[in-house]
This record gives sequence, C-alpha cells and structure tokens, in this order.
Amino acid sequence: MNKYNWGIIGAGNIARQFAEDFKFLSQASLKAVASRSADRASSFAKKFDIPVWYDSWDGMAGDPDVDIVYVATHHPFHFENTRSCLEAGKAVLCEKPFTMNKRELDILVRIAREKKVFLMEAIWTRFLPSTKKVLEFKESGELGKLLNIYADFGFRIEFDPKHRLYDPAIGGGALLDIGIYPVFLSLLMAGPPAKFHATARFVSTGVDHSCNMIFEHADEVVSSLDCTVMAKSPTEANLLFEKGWIRMESMWLTPGPITIHRIGQKPKRVKFREPGNGYHYEAAEVMRCLDQGLAESPSLPLDFSLNLMEILDAVRDRCGIRYVQDDT
Repeated sequence: MNKYNWGIIGAGNIARQFAEDFKFLSQASLKAVASRSADRASSFAKKFDIPVWYDSWDGMAGDPDVDIVYVATHHPFHFENTRSCLEAGKAVLCEKPFTMNKRELDILVRIAREKKVFLMEAIWTRFLPSTKKVLEFKESGELGKLLNIYADFGFRIEFDPKHRLYDPAIGGGALLDIGIYPVFLSLLMAGPPAKFHATARFVSTGVDHSCNMIFEHADEVVSSLDCTVMAKSPTEANLLFEKGWIRMESMWLTPGPITIHRIGQKPKRVKFREPGNGYHYEAAEVMRCLDQGLAESPSLPLDFSLNLMEILDAVRDRCGIRYVQDDT
C-alpha cells in the first residue's frame, strides 16, 4: 500500500469527525487544512497536529505535498473547491451533496474523466459494514424479491434564519442536507425511480424544512422516503422482502446494528465492530482505488452520483425548491 498525504478544505464539525478517524488509517497522514478563517484553520491544525494550514481555500490546490483533498465546506462551495483541486491534479473526496445541481456535477465529472483524476462523493453510509451487509442480503435473494423501502431522517432545529439549515445562501434545506440519505438508499437498493411523487414544505427564508417522496421503481418496488428538520423522527430504514424484512436501526445512516426478520423465525440482530466515527471507511476506499490505479470507485462510481443528483434535481423541480445556482 502506498502512503498518501491528505488535505482538508473546511474546518467544521464534519471535517473534525473525519480527521478524528485518521488514527485508523495507517497509510494516510493529514498534511494540510484550509479555511477562510485563519483562526479556525490554525486551531484545527493544532488540534490534529497538521503541519500546514491555509487561511484561504485556494492554497490547498497549490500544495505540492497534498495527494488527496477532502472537501468539507458548505454545499454551494463544493463545486469551486473540487474544481480547483481536480484541475491541479489532486484526487478529491467531496462531501454530499456533490454539488447544488447536476449541471455543476456534469462539469466536475467531465474534468475528472478528461484528466483521469480520482473523484468520489463522500457518501460515507455506502461503505459502512451495515450497509454492505444489507446490500449483500438484497443481492443474494435469500429473502426473496425486494418489495418496499421505507427510510426517513429527521431532527428538530429551532428556526433561525442565520442557521445553515435555514439559510439559502449556504445551501440550507432538508432535502439536500439530509433527504439525500433516504434517496441514496433507494437508488442503491432499487435503482432510479421510473415515476415519483413529492411534496415539500417551506420556512420564510424560502428553503424546505420537510420533504416527502414516493418512488416507483422497476419490478414494482416502491420507496417511501421522508426528511425534516422540524421534528425528531425514528430515522430508521426498513426493507421489505417476500420472505421477511431488514431493519436498519435508529440513525441507520451511521454505524450501527441491523435486524434480520425471516418469516417464521426469531429475529437476528447483527452488530458490527465500529471503531471511531465511521468516516475512515470512505477514506480507505479512496486509497484502495488509488493503489489500484482507479479514477472512480466501483462501489460508488460517478454515474451513481450523477443519477442521484438527477433525482434530487427532479424532486426539487417538482416541489419548487430552488437556489441561485439553478439560474447561473
């Protein structure tokens, strides 16, 4: 295995959790961090013993010692941060949602493929042992045909127009921030919808606080998906099959157990050894791909992310969820 130097753009909570998991990555080292705030960048660097910090995002692309960049800024800045790093020839792991719309993502994918530079969306849930196990069950056919998917993600944040989830200038809204997880699961397990129904509700700043979706997939599979930042929800995922069902327990998108229910048998709860926060799995996937000379992850290829963004665009269009990036 090769050794890789990582840089992080952004110094917020997700960047912190990602950095904490580097103790589980023997072939990786944190080389640099970039933030628009010198105080945040220097504080982050000190906390994680990172030798180089930048008080602007531009510095990361020009750092010759950085091999891979993790983009952990707010959604509207993913496009410019990722583009600058790709054009500098650096591999990129970009937080979800990849971009604000598919038009932006099309540009990034074109650059990555033309330059043959690795690019992957940081949907960490894809690489968790629990998600892999559920996918194995589905593909094995052990429980019969998949029939329905129920998945939700909800928590309550008091309305504050300056909070990132309610501020349209930094990509606020439930669908892109947390609704992407249920949509991701339905796409992974059942493919893109042939038809869909969706509705959203809004706060005074113009962003959606809740979104409800029903997807009709091929083979008569139906997904019922919900997200909200106005109420605490079970935040579970249940996949119904002909011969039973699988429950991904509360906060299903994070590391945790699953329960397999087979008709006529006692439920079997499966736990997984989960060191750290769970972000090291996606980082390990990036380095595994680079070790093999791959420019995309076979487990989360760019075409999957393009499909995901196309679905999100269609839901937003149906519900009237818009951002300034849609008009540029």
